Amino acid sequence: MSTTSVRVFPTEEGLWAVQSDATDSHHVTYPSRGAAIAAGVHMALADDAILMIHGIDDTLSELDFRDGVSTAAL
Repeated sequence: MSTTSVRVFPTEEGLWAVQSDATDSHHVTYPSRGAAIAAGVHMALADDAILMIHGIDDTLSELDFRDGVSTAAL
């Protein structure tokens, strides 16, 4: 069984995007990092997924929402 992941990442246009590998490859953009993270949390909970948050300098943080519990893997 594969693990689903949801990614939050900055776009070249200065916006923030959310993309799940459980759906098709398009992403949804948001005006701020906070709004994208909030949407990503909801999506990760719904998909029983790991949330990966990319920083501006491409640093990565992960939150595991499998089984409905967030476990930080920083």
